[in-house]
Amino acid sequence: MKKVLVFSVAVFLFVSGVCLAGEISISASVDKQEIALDEQLVLTIIVNGDVSNIPQPGIPAMNGFTAYSSGRSQNISIINGHVTSTVSFNYILVPNDEGDYTLGPFTIEYNGKTYSAGPIDVKVMPRGTAAAQAPSYSSPSQPQDHQRGSQKPGKELFIETYVDKLRAYVNEQVTLTFAFYQSVDLFQNPVYNPPSTTGFWTEDMPPQKKYYKVVNEARYLVTEIKTALFATSPGEFIIGSARLEASVEDLERVFSRNPFDIFDRVPFSMFRKGKPVILTTEPIRVEILPLPEEGKPQNFKGDVGNYNVTVETDKNNVEENQPISLKIKISGKGNIKTISSPHVPEMDDVKVHDSGSSENISKADYIVQGEKAFEKVVIPKRPGSFTIGPIGYSYFDPAAKKYVEKNVGPVEVMAIKSKEQPAPEQAVLFPGLTKEEVRLLKKDIAYIKTSVPRLRPRDAFLYKNKIFIAFNIFPLLLLILFYISEVHKERLRTDIGYARSRRARGMAAKRLKAAKGIMLKHDVKAFYAEINRAVIEYVADKLNIPHASITKDILEIRLEEKGCSRENIERLKELFDICDMARFASGKFDREDMQRSLGEASEVITELEKRA
Repeated sequence: MKKVLVFSVAVFLFVSGVCLAGEISISASVDKQEIALDEQLVLTIIVNGDVSNIPQPGIPAMNGFTAYSSGRSQNISIINGHVTSTVSFNYILVPNDEGDYTLGPFTIEYNGKTYSAGPIDVKVMPRGTAAAQAPSYSSPSQPQDHQRGSQKPGKELFIETYVDKLRAYVNEQVTLTFAFYQSVDLFQNPVYNPPSTTGFWTEDMPPQKKYYKVVNEARYLVTEIKTALFATSPGEFIIGSARLEASVEDLERVFSRNPFDIFDRVPFSMFRKGKPVILTTEPIRVEILPLPEEGKPQNFKGDVGNYNVTVETDKNNVEENQPISLKIKISGKGNIKTISSPHVPEMDDVKVHDSGSSENISKADYIVQGEKAFEKVVIPKRPGSFTIGPIGYSYFDPAAKKYVEKNVGPVEVMAIKSKEQPAPEQAVLFPGLTKEEVRLLKKDIAYIKTSVPRLRPRDAFLYKNKIFIAFNIFPLLLLILFYISEVHKERLRTDIGYARSRRARGMAAKRLKAAKGIMLKHDVKAFYAEINRAVIEYVADKLNIPHASITKDILEIRLEEKGCSRENIERLKELFDICDMARFASGKFDREDMQRSLGEASEVITELEKRA
């Protein structure tokens, strides 16, 4: 009887241990439930379990917030053979608007059971209404009557973006400045994510500017990053929010009573990682004015700025049918890359061909300026004197708010009669025969064989014959190829990402071929729309990203993760800018521009094919 009782107790304890093993729990908390719009929230999800592998919790959509993961920490203990894990998942939440929000519930699926925590109610109040906490970080708003955000005292880190003008003409430079204020040291270099600038042609404006500034009796180190923006069409545009990710001293852990936080204190500074901070700015609304119709010259092609024009030739005397190099230089302040080629007047018995252009861009004093040279080849077809020009060029000066016309030349050129005589006809090798008869005669010649053909030895057995061996190996090779083909087809059916990646190059080639056909019809808008679609869909298929969610920022991040060079990424962004400009200023693009863009798209796809 005693043995039966002992056995029953042992079985009960064993079954109880098995039933309890594998149980997990989840809890969620925030550091504060009321915050201001310019503050941020720390969400912590803690998962405990008598298992060694804690699953990742499910995070629902954070309505009203932008969420950033700030890492995880794990603690594993083994007691009497049982493994217990505690994992903390940390997130930083940046509010997008005022109001009352509910976070969660947060769930975990494990062994067919669902565990949940939350929900958590959070209230977001207007900027500056929450109680001050130290340390504090800020992302200032953009007021309506100024171009820069207002500052608040007591902030150790804050950022702002502003423009030098809120109203500008199409293709006039608008300088965007991002400023980072810090009064504390950082654990590592911050990560800057520039704002979206849809509708603008952008130019980076190095170098970064650093200086000290006193704001509300506090001394800050200020870092400025400037970007030149050129609007491609009139209307109202929004410059998106800029974001900065930094890591600062976590004072709560330094003065914490938790014994494990001792590694964050000064004697153990080598273990310290800091507290991640996410800062964002408010969008900026900019009004872009159309260029006036009054006084617009007939030869105006959309150039905006302040320019000078010169023309020169490499020589003024030349033989007929020999080329002259004509160079037209346009220099000054403005969007140098979009300067259009001046028109050279037609001349009788003279051919003019474009031979390309070159640019020399400077960004002194954070103003885009420089020189663009257009080279043309002029060929006189008869002897005599002829005049090149005058060559007219017009642009819109936004400072003076008027159009400016300039004429250069004319240039006098003298063509003399060529001294070379035409080459005589080649002598006929066979008198009385035409070239076709000579060609047939050479084919009909049969040469006498002077060598004896090789005879097969009598001991040449079939199994030693290379052709026989190859014929028997061929079915095996065919079977291997068939197997590889089936594996490939099966993967195409089951792996969507692999299928999209494999078909990306072919689809892009079809798009570029269609764009080439559109180019022959000289439909600029349709051509650049097809180029833009070919490149975007190629990259989306290669990276397995939905086409509709593609943006330049996402492409840049994903391509950098794939190891693509910075040069190729910049070429890709510049190609997208050209496509955007062509949609709104198609009159500025000619056949040569489209041919150049088609080649650039093909080269970019070829380079990305090597990396992605």
